[in-house]
Amino acid sequence: MNGENTIAAGEPFDLTRAFGDTWCVSVTPLPLQESLHRMGVHVVSDLPDGLALASLRSVRRSTVTDGSVLLLAKPADRGTTVVLQLEGLSGWIGSDPETLGDLSSSGGLACSIWSDPNRTEVLCAEDGRVSAGLDAVTGRSWVQADDRATPGLASLVASAGADALAEGGQWNSSQRAVLALRTITGVRLSDELCGDPWTGGFASW
Repeated sequence: MNGENTIAAGEPFDLTRAFGDTWCVSVTPLPLQESLHRMGVHVVSDLPDGLALASLRSVRRSTVTDGSVLLLAKPADRGTTVVLQLEGLSGWIGSDPETLGDLSSSGGLACSIWSDPNRTEVLCAEDGRVSAGLDAVTGRSWVQADDRATPGLASLVASAGADALAEGGQWNSSQRAVLALRTITGVRLSDELCGDPWTGGFASW
């Protein structure tokens, strides 16, 4: 779990190769501190060895009894923030509809991608509500039937799904999710963006 992930030019970043089968990455339209606060982190600190700390907690997860979850964050393109969670035994904070909706409630688009064994999903929220998603394994997308999703978001998610299907077997589901995240948010995950150092803290979940 070191984030090292040498890739060819044009190849989407492989989160599963970098972090294993379980992970969640969220892109928010908010500043870093506010993103973490809305995701339940009350004390935010610099974590130059954040991935090592996450790896240690993963090894010792049976001894973590306070319900805390480590979130790692850093600024990304276009004024966005990337938040990484590698502890998923109690669920992914970024996949919680209420949390993801809150991250988009001040305007802008919030998007999370996450993976459990045999399942990789994309979820999008805007204007405070989750309104569209994508199965990165099959490339099938969905939007709310009650007109919650704006035409722009619906088009982006459909395009992300089409891109994933068009790639066929070229990329794995992790890479298809990363490709969808880039299509929807404009944020391109990379070794640098997904590596140390981080800023973060512990959220109760």
